[in-house]
Amino acid sequence: MIIELFQHPDFLKYVSIPAVAAFVGWSTNWLAIQLMFVPKEFMGYQPWLLGWQGVIPSKAEKMAKVVVEKGLSALANVAEVYGEIDRELLAEQLVKMMDQRIVEYIDELMAAENSTLWENLPNNVRTNIYRNVRKQLPEMVETLLNDVGTNIDDLFDLEDMVVAKLTQNKELLNRIFQEAGTKEFSFIIQSGIYLGATFGVIQMVIWYFAPHWWILPLAGLFVGYFTNVIALKVIFEPLEPIKIGPFTIQGLFLKRQKEVAQVLCRITTQEVITINNILHAMLTGPKSERAKKIIQGHIRKSIDDTTSWGVLGVGNPLTKAFMGTQNYIDLKVRAADLAINIATEEMSHNQAFSDGQHEIIEKLLRERMESLSSSEFQEILRPAFKEDEWKLISVGAVLGLIAGFIQLFAVFGGA
Repeated sequence: MIIELFQHPDFLKYVSIPAVAAFVGWSTNWLAIQLMFVPKEFMGYQPWLLGWQGVIPSKAEKMAKVVVEKGLSALANVAEVYGEIDRELLAEQLVKMMDQRIVEYIDELMAAENSTLWENLPNNVRTNIYRNVRKQLPEMVETLLNDVGTNIDDLFDLEDMVVAKLTQNKELLNRIFQEAGTKEFSFIIQSGIYLGATFGVIQMVIWYFAPHWWILPLAGLFVGYFTNVIALKVIFEPLEPIKIGPFTIQGLFLKRQKEVAQVLCRITTQEVITINNILHAMLTGPKSERAKKIIQGHIRKSIDDTTSWGVLGVGNPLTKAFMGTQNYIDLKVRAADLAINIATEEMSHNQAFSDGQHEIIEKLLRERMESLSSSEFQEILRPAFKEDEWKLISVGAVLGLIAGFIQLFAVFGGA
């Protein structure tokens, strides 16, 4: 009977069945991958939810929390990350940053408090004031960084920072999953061709012996559905390696644990968990009030400890006498607030904070990620596939059904 199929005058039409099935398998898998990431913003009519948004961008906050909870939080806490930072280099950069703005800082502060007094001071006096302040910066910064290190867990929320960064930057969130799973995504797309063609051969034989009109559409639905399901299965299953003769079978993603760990840690430490972002989050995040109080405390102490021409440009006794106690206190508060505002602004533009440091943090996270068990490791990327997985598989099934109807009418004339 099989020989009869090859000798059939419409043999080329029958051959088109596995060819179309291979195309359906490839195209539905390709589309399923695209729909995970694009579009980044919802396109359609929101009130009726008629439209689409990439699965990962649409669940940006949830996906970002997965990255933190299943990945970063299991690897290191913020105290360990801060402990890996080169404290001397950080202090050097902070001093350099503040030193560049010290003239502007003092001028703005004093002009706001008593512009007449400040403008009438001789130039050499002002120059001495700038010099005295600069001398105090290294010691103040060193003390400040030590204090921050001691209280780091109370000053900084790692999860909040990472979630905020990835939720705001959906392109970066997409890239984390795309680069980590690049080989798996490629496999899913290519496997659609082979699985589709295999199913198509079976479909061709069935159609030859039972050419009912519903066979092709139903088979198309079957191909579109199962090519996605099978491809997703082999990426994460089996969880643990299984030895069969000379071959070792394990989920494709799990077999690449070291490679994937390197990609994930490189991206997160270069663009998310940077010194720059950590310090900025300390001053602007949910725990920023505690951080600001520590900084303000050090700045106010520097003001109070000044015995001659100090931070404010005039000695404590003279300042208090000239301004009054309450005004002097208010000025210390403004000095601290201004310093924090300048630091926040500088850190958002100064990449020097992070340069050369991400490799240290990356090494810490990568080594720990590589040592995770298979079950722990799969949870880092698995949620990206699992979230709304049924939608992706359903799209494949519907497209396969449509392709089956097109083939039925275009090739076999509706049978």
